[in-house]
Amino acid sequence: MTTLEPAPEQLSSPRGTPLTALGWADVRTLVAGAGDYLLATTDPDGRPHVVPVLAVWLEGTVCFVTFRQSRKAHNLVRNSGCAITVPGPDVDVVLEGTARRVRDAARLREVAELFPPKYPWWHPFVREGEFYDPADTALSDPRHVYAMEPERVFAFGKENGFSATRWRHERKHTHGNDDR
Repeated sequence: MTTLEPAPEQLSSPRGTPLTALGWADVRTLVAGAGDYLLATTDPDGRPHVVPVLAVWLEGTVCFVTFRQSRKAHNLVRNSGCAITVPGPDVDVVLEGTARRVRDAARLREVAELFPPKYPWWHPFVREGEFYDPADTALSDPRHVYAMEPERVFAFGKENGFSATRWRHERKHTHGNDDR
């Protein structure tokens, strides 16, 4: 699947407030370089569940890790729609989309290699097609990795009052591998 470059759209900001000064390349850079990510999923009763997650940016997706038995993992099995917020000092970015579990061992290795440069204290690894925390020496609790390809992205600028910009992604399918 390839993503066409989205165009910015102004949202219902206060009258006269300009679009955020960010272009799409700026948003990608901001999301890729962030250290803080908040994942929002939906509980079975419809209530929101928001938690911090470790995440990396890989080829147009935000890849994040969770325990298999966590509330967010159970929520994603029931409803794969989610949002990831990247808070920042000048701009907050919200990405909405569908999280798909990453099962491909080669892709899991790519994701694992991105964590240590970003989070030097964490060095996950892949063994026999499963993603592990280095503290799990018994290999008894593999983690789930999800990739969320944004469908809508919002940037909320905080300079001179609030401004808001939206990007909507049009997708062009080039392959059918959703589990990559």
